[in-house]
Amino acid sequence: MAKKRKDDLEDVSLLKFALVSQLKRTYKASEVDVLLFAGADGRIYASYIPESIGAKIFELTNLISHNLLHVSQQLAMGLRQSVIEYDFGTVIFSSVGKGALLISLFTGKADLSEDMAKIEVARQVVQHIFEQRPMTSDELSNYSDEVAAELRELSKIVFNEMYTQSSEYKKNMEILADIKEKITGVMGRGEVEQVLAMAFNEIASTPKWMTEDLWPLLLEMIIRDQIRPLHGDYVADMCEAEWIPDIKHKLESFV
Repeated sequence: MAKKRKDDLEDVSLLKFALVSQLKRTYKASEVDVLLFAGADGRIYASYIPESIGAKIFELTNLISHNLLHVSQQLAMGLRQSVIEYDFGTVIFSSVGKGALLISLFTGKADLSEDMAKIEVARQVVQHIFEQRPMTSDELSNYSDEVAAELRELSKIVFNEMYTQSSEYKKNMEILADIKEKITGVMGRGEVEQVLAMAFNEIASTPKWMTEDLWPLLLEMIIRDQIRPLHGDYVADMCEAEWIPDIKHKLESFV
């Protein structure tokens, strides 16, 4: 059995996030009104339906449900794509591996020549995600430059989502909030953002990427460079004696 990579999309919620993110990106880059990723049996795996969509979408959806089985049978026999024009708009059915479809709905007139190319990129990306294939250089080399670039961008989006759900990120946000309160008590709320911006710039980091070693260093720099010159040694010494041990304790005890 092949060893699983940590960047494989193993979690169902993360897999759905990746699929929806790609559908949303395709929506923003084209004239498509609604995107559905569905099984041949009609189950919707992921979708992007903007809140502003009009009533036409419901009529198109009904037509799709009636034709889905027929289109799926055609795709199963080798048809890669089907474009069907209705009175209410246009629907593009694209095969995504075995038993799955990318469904693109247009409720108005669109330049399908450009949109078809973007939908084809989305189809390949969605298939890559759905099959949970790795994002290695060897895998990406099998695609066109457009598809490979889209997969790389999506990988960054998914990674950021993974990180913001992690305990490390939550810890850093709690420590940041605590430090803001400490600085506010001495320098006032209006100075907090500027003080922190200068300090983060000095250590070449940002709040979400801070480590346990960097947080005390950040506080030491703020006390030395900004609090001591403005508020004197007594206040600075008090801050140093209280803040540094407190932050170290919270970093160690964070669960």
